[in-house]
Amino acid sequence: MKQTRYAIEAADLTRTFGDLVAVDHINFKVKEGELWGLLGPNGAGKTTTVKMLCGLLTPTGGTATVGSRDIRKEVGEIRKLIGFCPQEATVYERLTGRENAKLIGQMHKMPKTELKKKTDELLEKVGLAERADDQVITYSGGMKRRLDLIMALVHDPPILFLDEPTLGLDPAVRRAVWDFIVELKERKKTVVMTTHYMEEADELCDRVAIIDYGKIIEEGSPEKLKEKVGRGDRIEMEFSGHGETAVEQLKRLKFVKTVAAVENRLVVVAEAGVLRLGEIIKTASRAGTVGRTSLSENTLEDVFLHLTGRRLR
Repeated sequence: MKQTRYAIEAADLTRTFGDLVAVDHINFKVKEGELWGLLGPNGAGKTTTVKMLCGLLTPTGGTATVGSRDIRKEVGEIRKLIGFCPQEATVYERLTGRENAKLIGQMHKMPKTELKKKTDELLEKVGLAERADDQVITYSGGMKRRLDLIMALVHDPPILFLDEPTLGLDPAVRRAVWDFIVELKERKKTVVMTTHYMEEADELCDRVAIIDYGKIIEEGSPEKLKEKVGRGDRIEMEFSGHGETAVEQLKRLKFVKTVAAVENRLVVVAEAGVLRLGEIIKTASRAGTVGRTSLSENTLEDVFLHLTGRRLR
């Protein structure tokens, strides 16, 4: 039997800021060549976790290895192995896009011919080739985000950390970045990606760890996580009335897997929900008024609701 090789291993990894526990004794392993997602709301501890793994923050407790190097003792070696695309753009605006990529390659002592070839290839892939020699100060936010990706990848590292890689991008650019991330997975890169977009984690990740208030509360493939809620249809109803009463009454229906009142809506996951929609609406109507109703398959957001009783905030 082939032994599983891990690119990243964390043991009781913890980080506090004064009285705030940002990351709370988390444990996980990321396989070599895996796209592993850290999914959670803003402020859950995702960025803090990634910064510790990249050697940008020292853990308060616990430890981790990246490429078999200790994040406390071998930060210099780790930085040779990784690429990091932070949440906020870190480009040099007075330089051109090409010069930004070249600077990173020179820091990693790449041969000139290899650096030029890799830079040209990446600029073409992310759609920046035509603007490569313009100053970055003239770039849009989406262009700067794509340049950040190039700067994380130009030295061809085996391990990549992408912190909210599509945050603030318009749908077309976001889809292009998704395609690029899928290509990285096909090239057997190890990718750690943080996100608060459920569909992004569902679409891209081999496995997902759900983090909330600094703790990993569940981990598994998107399909396995959704199975924990139970196979079924997701019904979302606009609702005004006694939400708690509606939830209790809906829970009594044997085919209802999970139900929650979220703001002015009821979210129900039910077995064969499309066939039982009338009964669900009738039951909810006993406690208030049901408005617009939508039906879809259950999602990772339903998993988060099931685990926490809240939507991703």
